[in-house]
Amino acid sequence: MNLKIRFRRFIAKYLSSLVELVYLIKFKTIRFNKPPIIILTPGKVGSTSVYYTLKNEAPNQVFHIHNFSKEGIEKSIRDHIHSNRKSKPLHLIISKILRKKFKTYTGKLFIISIIREPISRAISSFFQNTDQYKDILENKKLEIDINIAQKILQEKFETDICKELKDWFDLEIKGNFGIDVFAQKFDYDNKYVISQNNHNHLLLLKMEDLDSVFPVAIKDLLSLDAPMQLQKSNVSDNKFYASTYNNIKNNIKLDQKAISQIVNSDFFQNFYLQDKSKVIDKWSKN
Repeated sequence: MNLKIRFRRFIAKYLSSLVELVYLIKFKTIRFNKPPIIILTPGKVGSTSVYYTLKNEAPNQVFHIHNFSKEGIEKSIRDHIHSNRKSKPLHLIISKILRKKFKTYTGKLFIISIIREPISRAISSFFQNTDQYKDILENKKLEIDINIAQKILQEKFETDICKELKDWFDLEIKGNFGIDVFAQKFDYDNKYVISQNNHNHLLLLKMEDLDSVFPVAIKDLLSLDAPMQLQKSNVSDNKFYASTYNNIKNNIKLDQKAISQIVNSDFFQNFYLQDKSKVIDKWSKN
């Protein structure tokens, strides 16, 4: 496992220009015979499972990215390069090329975005991106120091993590496709929402409901004859950091100020208000 991680990091750091050239050539041959699907989400919301399911089952071209706006792509690239990682991840290479590809596309477009309870997502996202902290977080065997990890996470929760999510949706979904996910309350009965602006069709659903809701929601979005079952991928329990991740996930607690900021945010109020008591009981120090 360690050798695989080191090899991946080597490619990202020293061969990213070659990787970008390969994808640039690859994307030039892509033709949209059916409306393309862009899975555009914040990280660690189950989007990899959705991507591989659609890639294997749908006849449409399917793309999986976390940024589509010029501003979002450039900021994320800067953040990665200036971190301990010192390289840009593959999804940002794809984002950059895909944005150029879609400049001349005017047809029907399906967008899928997924949300997740914000505290769980923040913890999972941190572990997915340990490369950014590897110089202070890992030893020579790539083992993660649990005390340092917990300290970094506690500092993360002192920031406004829900404002970051709202800003992301305003920039990446509303800014690119003209759809404001905060304009209406989430449909707690059906557990998904399909919105439309001109030729853009957005499916918004929750990670917590993916197993039960995805088959029906994707059938509705793509007008399929039958539901499509979700195939699981990129599960945190299978990662090299699984034991540390589970330890922190099961034991970390937030102070009252952080909890109040989260549950009173626009993001939480719009999408997770019904889970307020459960979230407070699970994550609060009190």
